[in-house]
Amino acid sequence: MLSSCALSLVLATTLAGCSGEQNGGDCRSQYITLASAETWKQLQDQLVGSVVEGQDVASVRTQARGPDVGAGDRPVIRVIDLLTMQGSRIVQADVYREDSQLTAGVWSQCID
Repeated sequence: MLSSCALSLVLATTLAGCSGEQNGGDCRSQYITLASAETWKQLQDQLVGSVVEGQDVASVRTQARGPDVGAGDRPVIRVIDLLTMQGSRIVQADVYREDSQLTAGVWSQCID
């Protein structure tokens, strides 16, 4: 699990734009992990109170559930919004099952 500071730094640099790899300039789309937990409640608890893109996450709102939702290449089971205290969306994230864990991640789309 990433600390709040590490999470903020990862998201700030990744979501700001897609930069090429150092060795060749290839751009890769990927999930950036926000949190992982065994249960939905534990995952929510990890997300609420964390700092994402420099903003405190006050709540989590479920946008969609079921198979075939989400942006990336993982079997996403839920799409969520991380919200500020005022209810503004900080970021939209996907929740997918990875091994025995639920993982919340942000799809970082790289466009050349």
